[in-house]
Amino acid sequence: MKTEQVKLNLGCGLDYRDGWINLDFNKKIKADAYISLEKFPWPIKSNKFDYVLACGVLEHIVPTSLIKVMEELHRICKPNALIDIYVPHRSGMYAFNHITHYSFFGLGKFDTFKPEGIFNGERYSMARFNVKKEKLNFFDHNIINYKFLSKLPINGIFNLNRTWQMLMERFQFFGFDEIYYQLEVIKESMGPKSEG
Repeated sequence: MKTEQVKLNLGCGLDYRDGWINLDFNKKIKADAYISLEKFPWPIKSNKFDYVLACGVLEHIVPTSLIKVMEELHRICKPNALIDIYVPHRSGMYAFNHITHYSFFGLGKFDTFKPEGIFNGERYSMARFNVKKEKLNFFDHNIINYKFLSKLPINGIFNLNRTWQMLMERFQFFGFDEIYYQLEVIKESMGPKSEG
């Protein structure tokens, strides 16, 4: 018998989803629970979620709290859970035009969490994620006023492979509205492996 996935809509805003756990800090909107993402630990039990959607959320986290937020996401997710993250790309107008956008995002932002170790193996956290996808979005995937723009098949031009993405991120003149990441939660024993 297949069990239903437990899904979290982190920072749901006006996007309340039936059948999900919808979480936000703003008590003036409809949500299932209200918490501040920057007060730790979150009042959520460990290993609860199979899937998390964080759309337009992490840019509102101050940089000094971002690693701890990622650690809390790691804690509340089951092993191999998927986390989809949509945030403004650092080159686009949406990154800087809101007074509460504190953190900025580009390719490689979550590489320090990879199990294989990036940046000469430096570790800033015990949380581990596989970065399954990174995608540059020329237009926000959910443009409110001009929805037809988010449907244009333009993003494939910028996401042919990682080298091409890096070139586009650096030299594409107009910038990108958004970057999308898909992370897979890795939970392995950190202790020594037993022999035999």
